[in-house]
Amino acid sequence: MIDMYAGFGALRDACQVFEEVGERDSDTVSWNSLLGGYSQCGLFAEAFRLFSRMLQSDGMRPDSLSIMSILPACARLASPCLVRQCHGYVIRTSLYDIRLEGALLDSYSKCGSLDDAYKLFQTSPKKDIVTFTAMLGGYAMHGLAEEATRVFSDMLEANVKPDHVIMTAVLSACSHAGLIDVGWKLFKSAIEIHGMIPTMEHYACMVDLLARRGRLREAYEFILDMPCEANANVWGTLLGACKIHKEVEIGRMVADHLFDAEAENIGHYVVMSNIYAADGKWEGVEQVRRLMKTRDLKKPAGCSWLEVSMKRHVFVAGDLSHPQRTFIYSTLRTLDQLMKEPMERICIRAN
Repeated sequence: MIDMYAGFGALRDACQVFEEVGERDSDTVSWNSLLGGYSQCGLFAEAFRLFSRMLQSDGMRPDSLSIMSILPACARLASPCLVRQCHGYVIRTSLYDIRLEGALLDSYSKCGSLDDAYKLFQTSPKKDIVTFTAMLGGYAMHGLAEEATRVFSDMLEANVKPDHVIMTAVLSACSHAGLIDVGWKLFKSAIEIHGMIPTMEHYACMVDLLARRGRLREAYEFILDMPCEANANVWGTLLGACKIHKEVEIGRMVADHLFDAEAENIGHYVVMSNIYAADGKWEGVEQVRRLMKTRDLKKPAGCSWLEVSMKRHVFVAGDLSHPQRTFIYSTLRTLDQLMKEPMERICIRAN
């Protein structure tokens, strides 16, 4: 019951059943189900409180699944200290598990603690595709393409066969670093040497690889030459690059594909409208707006959020539902004025 409720996100019901059963009568599975539910729903404070109760509960010892359930919360909070504490517990209790090692590597990487991740990676008694993917993915996430390709080479030397996931990670690293030649070589080797059939993620990486260097026409032709029909993710990658490089002609052709493939995705219309606006083509902007109106599409309100003391605070443009809205907007106006004053003084001095 607890696992079912937690799986559906009904954590209040899951917690109620858990408390009714009682700590002493609850097994590790029950604790882990509720712990995983809290982590998946972003309720990190509740997850850590439950994990603390688990550590203090008589006769209850967190297992590898318990640690794997709490690690995502540590990573989301970008806390290397919490990951180290979990790692220390794993060492003290001899909870070695290849999946757990991969989860620790992934959490260290997401926290930006790549030195800790690499130390763990180096001391791993048995490196498999999971550990190689976690380490390479960490480097790729932080734009360290040379380190990522080095790990990939080490993996091949260890006779570990790459899969689609690790190929996506290494190609992404190459695209972010602008390593076109290396990226193409890896892409071709995946097909010719490792016998892979490229996924849409691989194609999107190659499009991004070309587009980031301004080779938009080549990227467009690459998509047209694909042996299968490109999905919206591939086309969307190129449209985003057209916005960066202010390429109207190719952007318009790409947008036509996206307007057919994902007619209700408001984001594509906004990007194309911005491409027209950046080039001063206001008739194009109006054309996109008319198309949006015809399809009854409206741009959603802007939204942002931040986490303070393990609690998420969400802000939506124009929202008046918060009980302290008067104080919030008053404070925002004050901050806005304070930010403008120094700039006004600088302008006066310059004149």
